[in-house]
Formats: sequence, structure tokens, C-alpha cells
Amino acid sequence: METVARMLRRSIIGRRITGVRLLTPSTIRTPPPQQFARHLTGHRVVEIGRRGKYLLIRLRPSGTLVTHLRMTGDLLVGPRLAPVHPHTRVVIQFGRLELRFVDQRRFGHMDVVETEEDFGPLQRLGVEPLERAFTLSRWRELLAGRRGTIKGLLLRQDLIAGIGNIYADEILWQARIHPARPSHRIRPDEIRRLHGTIRRVLQRAVAQLSKYGHPVGRFLDARGEDGARCPRCGHPLRTARIASRTTYFCPHCQRWHYR
Repeated sequence: METVARMLRRSIIGRRITGVRLLTPSTIRTPPPQQFARHLTGHRVVEIGRRGKYLLIRLRPSGTLVTHLRMTGDLLVGPRLAPVHPHTRVVIQFGRLELRFVDQRRFGHMDVVETEEDFGPLQRLGVEPLERAFTLSRWRELLAGRRGTIKGLLLRQDLIAGIGNIYADEILWQARIHPARPSHRIRPDEIRRLHGTIRRVLQRAVAQLSKYGHPVGRFLDARGEDGARCPRCGHPLRTARIASRTTYFCPHCQRWHYR
């Protein structure tokens, strides 16, 4: 979502919304679809923000357009006359330019809120891992007393905002930690290593997504292949259901027991 926010900052800040087309009205959660379209029309985009996996398009004279892409959503900016993708759900018009919300599985959604403080999901998000507040001491506090798996903890948006399933796998592989290890069994040296790995992986992910347009990582690249092997040791990768998500790991590099 950070790369989407950066793309939109380059393309729609300062533009005035001239119209809204709702091709799939159920994509809109609040307010009702017709009121949603009326509110946006005539407003100007003044700022693009992000909180966790939520995109925040701040408007003048009032309100914020909050968008969550979920699993298959995407935001595309292009000329009004460009062909419309068959899974386009919402079109926001800026004269000859359009912002299109494309979502194959219809899990994504949009809201317009008067103030972000009144939008409950934003208030329940945890610390941003790329901001200064995510210090080593804060990371230790988040781990203290937790009894779930370390993979599950990384995915908890109320603790750490914005880490998705594939990057949780990448982080744990680079840190050489088994995804099913209980978080209270992570050693102090591993806590420090994991903190640095989280920041490094996400910083590289943002840079690489901006350049290539798709997720890039040593482990990410390997895990999508048939008969995938660990790019570090060459052993076959395994999959398991951890924290209710399909999880890839190397049983040789990411051992359950302390090393």
C-alpha cells in the first residue's frame, strides 16, 4: 500500500474530482453509495496518506476517502478513454484522468469519513514498522507475555500495522526463525535480529515494488516455484497452515529448536 500511496502522490494531488461512477455499489461501505458519490464530487485531493493497509486520500474542503485493497484490489490511474478493466468497481474522475479501483474478488472496500479519528479500524492499528516509534524496546514490549506463534504475531495489525502474509514469511526466513515458534520462546539475540530484519525487508520491499511493480525478495522469488528449494541452503521448502495462513519455510534454515 505504501507504493500505491507514493504513485498517487505523483498523479492526483491537487486535482479536483469531477465525477464518480459506481460499477459495483457494494464496494462502498459508508456512507450509502449515492451519498458517497455526491460527497466526493467537487472535492480536491490535498494529501495522500497511509495507515497500515489503509490508503487515506484527504480532501478539501472536508473528509477522507479510506480504501482497503484486501487480497486482489488495485488502484490504477490513467486516461479517461483507456479501456476499462472488467473487474473495475469504482471510477473516480479527474477531468480527462481517472482513478479506477479494480478488484477481482470484491473483498476491497471504500469509505468516506469526516474525520479519521472517528473511523474505528484506523484507531485499532498498531505501531508502523517503518516509523521511528518502532524501536527495539517497543518491539520487546510487543513480544512480552505473548503466547501465540511468531508468525501470528507479525500478522496482528493491532500490534504491528501493515505486514502481510508473504512478507511475514520473507522476514522469518531472513531471520532464520521457524514461523511456528512461540513468540515467548524467541531469544534476546533473535529479538534484536528480527527487529532489524523487519525494517530491512519492508524498506527493500517498498523500493523494489516501486521499481518493478511486483513483490521481490530472495525467498518470495523461490517459494512460488514448483519443487521450490531454499535459496540459502538448497533444501526443499515446506508449507504449513500457521496463524490460519499458508506459510512457506525452510525446515533446515528455520529450525524449531534453538541453534
